[in-house]
Amino acid sequence: MLSRNPRLADMLERIFIVRSVAEAIRRSIAWCLVIAFIAVILTDPLFAVFFPDLAKTYGPSVRAFAFGIAILVSAPIVALFFRMSLRMVSFNEQLKDMARHDSLTGLLNRAAFEEIIAGRARDSGDDASPEDALIIIDIDHFKSINDTYGHAAGDHVLRMVSVCIAGNVFERDYVARLGGEEFAVLLIGAGASGAVRAAERIRSALEECTSHYEGRVIRVTASLGGALYPRGAAYPSVYRSADFALYRAKDAGRNTCEFNGLPTVPRNPKPGAETLTEDTNRGIA
Repeated sequence: MLSRNPRLADMLERIFIVRSVAEAIRRSIAWCLVIAFIAVILTDPLFAVFFPDLAKTYGPSVRAFAFGIAILVSAPIVALFFRMSLRMVSFNEQLKDMARHDSLTGLLNRAAFEEIIAGRARDSGDDASPEDALIIIDIDHFKSINDTYGHAAGDHVLRMVSVCIAGNVFERDYVARLGGEEFAVLLIGAGASGAVRAAERIRSALEECTSHYEGRVIRVTASLGGALYPRGAAYPSVYRSADFALYRAKDAGRNTCEFNGLPTVPRNPKPGAETLTEDTNRGIA
């Protein structure tokens, strides 16, 4: 019925669907007042029919009494509506969160990552600030991990990798799992030198990370490809550029970083070149 009557469906949604706590409070107060005023409006005709003498003598008092009774009766109903509204708001927030994040790692998913990039493109910011950079990360020989230890171990490795990557970027940056064993990082305002250091920092951290699963120690390495993100550039072209650099890193023997248009990234730069804050971004926006 609702599918055949879009106007009715829209009207019911406006009445019953609640999307925020403030809206739930407003709706609850409104419902309470509506019920009370309906009771007051119906008081005079009902009393005129059933209790005409009382209506003439105690009309105003009866209306006030009816208003109070209506408030008392409607309060539990409105409270129930308010509780249900809060649950609905919480459920909607959970759905939004699930739609934006990868269920295995908790990082941003591809759709949310690309949405953030699109927002960055619309808001180019200060032209004098350093450029953003895109890094694509691919776990080396991940299929062999699944084949050797099983897919549950592979999932464990993916979670470990996600924590390792997110722990080596700044709070302002964004981390996403694009799918499978492929991850991506959007470095905000990193510039060429900052992007190069970040890529090597992530590569080195992954090389040093170990995953312990059912008494077994699993080590991983990763290949990284990056590209600067000039203001006004289209995401597909920047992604292709970073992806091309990733293939170069794989051809160079894996466990290395390559940037399109920049010199080969040296391994293990001098420590202290860049300090991370403790409060790092976990890819959740």
